[in-house]
Amino acid sequence: MAISIPTSRSIIVSKEILEGIQGAHNIISQLNSSRSITKLKLNNNRLGDDGVSALFAFLKSPAASRHRSSISEIHLNDNDISCRGLRDIADYVNGDEVVLKTLWLANNTIGPDADVLAWFATTVNHSRLEFLSLTGNHKLGDGVVEIFLRHLRAPRLRELHVNAMGLTARCAYGLAEWISSGHTGGAYSLHTLKCSGNSLGIKGVWEVIRAIEMGNWSLMNVEVYANQLAGTEIPNDNSHIQQSEHLLSSEAEVSWKDAERALHRVLHRRNAYWKRQVETEALSLLKYSRTLILRSKASLSSTNKHSTSDLASESFPFYDLPMELRLHILAVLAPSLSCAQRTRIYDYAANPSTLPLLLPRLRRDNGHACLADPSRALGASIGFTLHTSGGCAEGKCMGTGNSLVCRREAERAKFLEVVGCRAYEPECVT
Repeated sequence: MAISIPTSRSIIVSKEILEGIQGAHNIISQLNSSRSITKLKLNNNRLGDDGVSALFAFLKSPAASRHRSSISEIHLNDNDISCRGLRDIADYVNGDEVVLKTLWLANNTIGPDADVLAWFATTVNHSRLEFLSLTGNHKLGDGVVEIFLRHLRAPRLRELHVNAMGLTARCAYGLAEWISSGHTGGAYSLHTLKCSGNSLGIKGVWEVIRAIEMGNWSLMNVEVYANQLAGTEIPNDNSHIQQSEHLLSSEAEVSWKDAERALHRVLHRRNAYWKRQVETEALSLLKYSRTLILRSKASLSSTNKHSTSDLASESFPFYDLPMELRLHILAVLAPSLSCAQRTRIYDYAANPSTLPLLLPRLRRDNGHACLADPSRALGASIGFTLHTSGGCAEGKCMGTGNSLVCRREAERAKFLEVVGCRAYEPECVT
């Protein structure tokens, strides 16, 4: 067949050129004969809009329900997909059961259709998508900023690629506005933005850098290489960017180096520093909030049996303070967090359902826990996994070497995500 399925990896990879509806049927037949598929790698084919429509019509059907809850990556680079096919993809992304996290749509023929792009942005906003690539869709051009980004408010999107799309200096202000729209705006959760190989010009790149400096604390990686391909001057009808004389080549080179230094400074010396600070303080605040806010049902029931005088003598004096003062004292432990971030941590800490398991369990690993690092000293954990409330035993799991995901780190990341503490969040001034 045109497709091989490595059973151990649960991935469908195209081996021959897949064309149109017939190519989609080949993929569907493989999906029907597979119990669980996690990735569809269908780059460099000729599925076109007809093939994409047939494929995603199947994925939305009851027969594909098991795949909707397992497919986390779809690669459709270079498949001659236009806005008609994009609408079918958007309809799939909008599904409640869909767990898709990575979507590659590079080097297709998507155009600036306002209705389709607005609908696609809306579906991404409500999806679990964390990675999206629209690189190389030249027909889309400035439309990706003027239409798509204007509607994009995706809280889970971490990485966006818009390389080599023909973006011009005309859209630089709109891109900068989207980037600096604050922690409730479009790019507030974005970690990586790749915008190389366009024609923003030096002034457009500086607009992006200033936008990050003024209003974005989440971005850690921004690529704007090769953006002087054409038109470093801003059109006269753009009133948002000041005009200047044409830069000489030597002056332009200095300006680009200054831009690189400024970008490095704001991303690595500011954003990355405050990200580490916020995450550290959030984890510390949770630990103390658990102790000082959460009262177990057993302790509450026991206090009801004591008199007020007995309670005053036996209880920790901290509990005699009004709740407002308790929280104010706890806030001293996390000065870098915003009031909203601290409140979310307090709510999390006060919820008994978020408590980890108290007792360890000894059982065979099922793929959801840490594995002992064989490079460490051999011990009793070989062949078994000791599950504790802290995750891996003494932090010595294989995940520390990036070979596997550390369960403890995954739990920490999940907590930071739930309470919105993955980046610095400045207080809103009204």
